Order: sequence, then structure tokens, then C-alpha cells
Amino acid sequence: MQTYWILVLIGAALFGLEIFLPMGFAGLLGGFLFLMAAWHAVQQFSGILGMALGFLAVIIACGMVYLVVHVFPKCKVGRNLTLGADMKDSRADNIGLMDLKGKTGVAKTLLRPAGYAEIGDQRIDVVSSGMEIPAGTPVRVTDVEGNRVIVEPAPRDDEHAGESPF
Repeated sequence: MQTYWILVLIGAALFGLEIFLPMGFAGLLGGFLFLMAAWHAVQQFSGILGMALGFLAVIIACGMVYLVVHVFPKCKVGRNLTLGADMKDSRADNIGLMDLKGKTGVAKTLLRPAGYAEIGDQRIDVVSSGMEIPAGTPVRVTDVEGNRVIVEPAPRDDEHAGESPF
């Protein structure tokens, strides 16, 4: 009986550890230990007692999964450790990215396609519209999608020096 309870307690502890190490290994090992506890109960205690203890191990495992998946994210500690379901406060217009559309700046890193550009006095994480843009190239913001700022090379002032306005 002692081995049964040790397997159940260690399995429950591993399910709890899965909250902090979300790689799946601790949860799988915990589930395996619950199954081992059920198998051990059926082997050690014949008849109704063995079946009842095996069923109890499976019910405890299902309860632990329910707690980890449904209850934990809604408790105070869980809310602090997990991301919220709605991201309404993370829109681009809340952090001023929508104001960048149409503005020009300079690529500070090689954009292939992602990198950094200095637009105004801000260093912004940007993505080119598909092409590689060398560092130091003037860029223009063409679009803002969510928190993604899309740029393309902007014509330099000296490129238009010899052109006729007509």
C-alpha cells in the first residue's frame, strides 16, 4: 500500500511541476507514475480493493490535469505566471506605432528581413517588405500590422537632385 501512495504523490508532484516546467516531460512522467500506481494496486490487491485503488489513481490523475489546465490559470498565482487571453492592451495604436506610418528613418542593422531602424529618435524593431536592406539605408514605414512595422527603402535626397519635377 505504501508503494501505491508514493507513486500517486510523486505523480501529483510531477503534474504540479509541469506548471513551472512546461516542456511536457514532467507531466508525462507524472501520468506514467499514476498508471504505475493503478497497475500496482491491481497487482497487489486482488478483487474490488485493487480495482478501486486503480480507479482512484486514474481519477486523481484526471483531477490533477483539470487543476493544471482549468483552475490554476484562473487563480492569483496562475494569473501572474500566465498570459491573459485577451491582448486588447497590446495593440499597436496603444504604443504609438500607428503614428510611424509614412515616416522615414535609417536602417541601423542589416534588414533581412528583420532588424532595427531609427525612426525619429526611436529605435524600432522593423521588418522589410521582403528584400534585404543594408544598414545605413534610408527607410520609409509603409505599413503597421499589429506590433509589426514594415519598411521599404526610401529614396535618398541626392537621388532626386538631377531630376526634373515635370
